This record gives sequence, structure tokens and C-alpha cells, in this order.
Amino acid sequence: MKARPGFVSLQMHTGTADSQLLMNVAVWESTEALATAFGSPEFQLMAAEFPDDIVSYPHIFEQIDV
Repeated sequence: MKARPGFVSLQMHTGTADSQLLMNVAVWESTEALATAFGSPEFQLMAAEFPDDIVSYPHIFEQIDV
């Protein structure tokens, strides 16, 4: 995905205290660029090979000032 047009950056986070959770925070230039990357044949082939016990909850967020 990092080679796809519109990709900006990526950070991976893991839970603490024996958590099995991973959080992938990816920044894209636009929602359209992300949708195109998800729809690519390369991503579809890779996603089809994920183990059955992998659960994903994709969300699109908008940065806000704090």
C-alpha cells in the first residue's frame, strides 16, 4: 500500500499488557486515493490470504485541532 499513489505515512501501534490488538494509522492524500488502493487487484489478492481469525475494523477519520 505504501507504493500506491496518494499514500502519505503510516504508524503501527500495539496494545500493552498482553493485548493482541494492532492499530494501523495510515494517512492518505484523499479518501479517493485510499479507495483506489483498497480496490487494487494487488490489495484484493493480499486481503484474500489473511487468516480467518484476523478481524479488521477500518474507519476513516478526520484530524481535528485539540
